Amino acid sequence: MTTVYRSRAVDSMIATVANSLLRESGINSPTPHETEEARRLAETIIRETIDTLIGPRDKLVYSTLTDVTDLVACDPETASVDEIREVAIALRGLLDLREALAEVGQR
Repeated sequence: MTTVYRSRAVDSMIATVANSLLRESGINSPTPHETEEARRLAETIIRETIDTLIGPRDKLVYSTLTDVTDLVACDPETASVDEIREVAIALRGLLDLREALAEVGQR
């Protein structure tokens, strides 16, 4: 059974990866089973990519990064170099994800 996500962006990413997997495998007319299998693999790829980019799912880490991001955005004069670096690393991860998704979409 195909999972439909609330986010059209996530569904689009999964569909793009699944179609690429089928095309790279030389499957031009996939069966429903092959389509479902490719989608499950694509979901795993997208989930693992996002998990790698966002880091651990520790609520304290997420909350801390959110607080630091708010500080850097609202009151940058009081942010430390390390806090600015944390925000920059998180933003770089998001930009890398965007670039990777754009590259996948161009194939």
